[in-house]
Amino acid sequence: MCFRYRWSNRKPALSLFLVAAILTVSSAGAADVYKWKDVNGRTHVSDRAPVHDAERIHVRTNAPPVDDLQVQAATDAPRVVMLSASWCGVCRRARNWLTQNGVAFTEYDVERDRKGMEEYKRLNGKGVPIILVGDLRMDGFSARALEAMLARARK
Repeated sequence: MCFRYRWSNRKPALSLFLVAAILTVSSAGAADVYKWKDVNGRTHVSDRAPVHDAERIHVRTNAPPVDDLQVQAATDAPRVVMLSASWCGVCRRARNWLTQNGVAFTEYDVERDRKGMEEYKRLNGKGVPIILVGDLRMDGFSARALEAMLARARK
């Protein structure tokens, strides 16, 4: 028995792919994303507004909003990298803490991202998360220890 995959079944997957592609190409917070349906009912997603009305989509990023005063302070901010896994509850807590405290960070999944896998092997990782703040390393997550690492790395 052969199952025929209809185009209408692919619309949600295609839309998600297009949004992911736009997010990958655009830098954090640099572009707006628009979603609309054409006269045939097809959903389109683009970083350019169409001639007619379109829904503007808010895209969440790991980077906090930046104003002119924060730009100057950001040059002194240490680079923060987190190696994580999608199933990891401690990783989720660390991600939420970093986001809530306005810390810009880069996250790599050690099971899905090639770069994450390579970095995990290079660091001889034994578990997740591994959080790197500049040259400092934390295995696991402690809010108090991470605050201390961030303060130390800024000095």
